[in-house]
Amino acid sequence: MEYLLKVTNTYRVPTVEAALALRDRLAETSCGELTAFSYTTKYIKQKGEIIEEYQICKATLEFTAEKEPLEIIHASYEV
Repeated sequence: MEYLLKVTNTYRVPTVEAALALRDRLAETSCGELTAFSYTTKYIKQKGEIIEEYQICKATLEFTAEKEPLEIIHASYEV
């Protein structure tokens, strides 16, 4: 039997406010528990000048306990 225990997803969002809204939305998910969240500001520069700013967010969702897994999770990704 295989159990998906947790995943770490990386997101790109445009602003700090969007990063915080993403954190709040993930914290309310019913399929797992948000156990870690961080964001980092990144810059796109051209000729030494900042032309764009965005946030890279990393979120870890835990689905079931490692020692005694209780649920079988089926992950799917869509484009």
